[in-house]
Amino acid sequence: MTNISIIGDEGEPVLYASLTSEGKLFFEFEFYGRNENEGDYEFNYTVEPEEFPIIANKFGLNPEDPILKVVQQITEMGKGEELSRALSEEEIKRKLWSWLSTP
Repeated sequence: MTNISIIGDEGEPVLYASLTSEGKLFFEFEFYGRNENEGDYEFNYTVEPEEFPIIANKFGLNPEDPILKVVQQITEMGKGEELSRALSEEEIKRKLWSWLSTP
């Protein structure tokens, strides 16, 4: 399975993208507390194929290209943070799953 790192404004991954076996776009992120006073969390977004052209058009890319190519181009354009925001603010329709552990 191809896994693409979505790079944010600070040069670090903000999401990881892949395709599910059903052809859906899957974004995930995990954070592990650095000490016993910080909790761990993880979340993922699942995007249906109907949204793929919307993502491409939002970033001025070719909606006919495979979605992982589009996602790679978005991160190479330096727009990874913008993609992450569009997902979190539901500008792109998605399903959210999240988990949090507190110290």
